Amino acid sequence: MIRKKLIFLFLTISISFVSQKTNAITSKEISSKISKWLISEGVIGTPSFSNSIVYKDCNNDFEIKNLYDNYKTVKVSCLDENGYELFVRINIKQESFKNSNKNSFTKIKLIEKKASYKKEKYSKNFNILVLNKSLEKNAVINSDDLKVIKSTKPYKRSFFSAKKDLIGRKLKKNLKVGQLLHPRHLYEKFDINNGDQISIVSNIGNTSVTVSGEAKDSGNLGDLIKVKNLRSGKIIKGYVRKNKIIKVFR
Repeated sequence: MIRKKLIFLFLTISISFVSQKTNAITSKEISSKISKWLISEGVIGTPSFSNSIVYKDCNNDFEIKNLYDNYKTVKVSCLDENGYELFVRINIKQESFKNSNKNSFTKIKLIEKKASYKKEKYSKNFNILVLNKSLEKNAVINSDDLKVIKSTKPYKRSFFSAKKDLIGRKLKKNLKVGQLLHPRHLYEKFDINNGDQISIVSNIGNTSVTVSGEAKDSGNLGDLIKVKNLRSGKIIKGYVRKNKIIKVFR
């Protein structure tokens, strides 16, 4: 009788363990997701993360964000209703790029050699957008900050094809003159940018009043930003709505 009870207890524990494993994700799997994300960001590094820890599985995709400009710490968020956040240190390997990534380095050198050897073949000039001057972190890009240069090397084509794609974007880090801009250098694109002409809508009772205004901040839908009433000259706050409409905050 005791033996049967022990067998039953063992089977119960085994089934529970298998069930937990089915609904779990290992830190090794999370490290793999981080590594793939780092590659997509153009960063060479390895997560400093134990491979033996087991976490609750995430029904949604993990969201990975860089906490600092140097990518030395990233935040991994499970976006489930009862999700969780992990902060993972990254061992950056910029100095050992040539040694630890010989295949990538060799591939780049071969492209450069081919472009040089067959220079006459690339008679077409490509427009490249670069910074016309050095800008500091959190600076908002203006038209005068950009210039177009010509290049016959197709692999150096810009990530952005027109100035309008960059004007009003905010920098995540300090950048030097001549810098080719990458998506990782920029904060997300705003629905309303500082200096945009907008419509300010104010509800007074059952009446809606609309006046022209100018954005004094940048923001996305739902953000509370400062705007200038062009009729009165006053600076007020309002919520960003669609079609460049600001609803007055009360």
